[in-house]
Amino acid sequence: MNQDSHFVFDGGTLALDLLNTWRFNADQPLDLLQSPEDLIIWLTAAGLPDGADCAELSSSPPNRRILLDETLWLRRDILLIVQSLVAGELPPPYTVDALNRILTENGTSFRLDSLTIPPEGDQEEGMEGQLVLNVHEHISSVLGVLQPIALSAARIVTEVNPTRIRQCAFSNCMYWFLDTSKSGRRRWCSMSRCGNRAKVAKHYRQRITPS
Repeated sequence: MNQDSHFVFDGGTLALDLLNTWRFNADQPLDLLQSPEDLIIWLTAAGLPDGADCAELSSSPPNRRILLDETLWLRRDILLIVQSLVAGELPPPYTVDALNRILTENGTSFRLDSLTIPPEGDQEEGMEGQLVLNVHEHISSVLGVLQPIALSAARIVTEVNPTRIRQCAFSNCMYWFLDTSKSGRRRWCSMSRCGNRAKVAKHYRQRITPS
């Protein structure tokens, strides 16, 4: 992925990178996707879309506006999904429907479906209500640009241990990340950014605290 000075890609997956287009600025939340142009910059920095889709978006202001609106809705649904998983709950059904709507907007499409247990099969405890990711074919549309992000979210639902979905421990950061460390004890979205800030803040507190 290419980096843009306005955006970070420390989430470990596209779905969390999209959530991280919110950040604090002077202690106030700031949305980095305020215009279609902002979105195109973010998509390009994230390695999306491909050349053909990018040309179509660049030549069609209405498509860019539609895509921005759809991206903001997708971001909201991903946040609700992530919050549900972290709380140990299944995602709300309407967020699953929202993902499925985008997952079918490409030539090779995907869909989250409820797990079907064969009548003669052995059902393990906790399997009821689980979701599985199935592959389908569908006609592509401009919203197919968002499919890799929706697919990333679907894989979080079906493949990721929810205890590995974290929000940065630094008090003035709202970034999400997927902890893929061996120890499972990662605390910061970025050690070079928030990890160092936390160290500096701790050192400062120790200096001003009377012994």
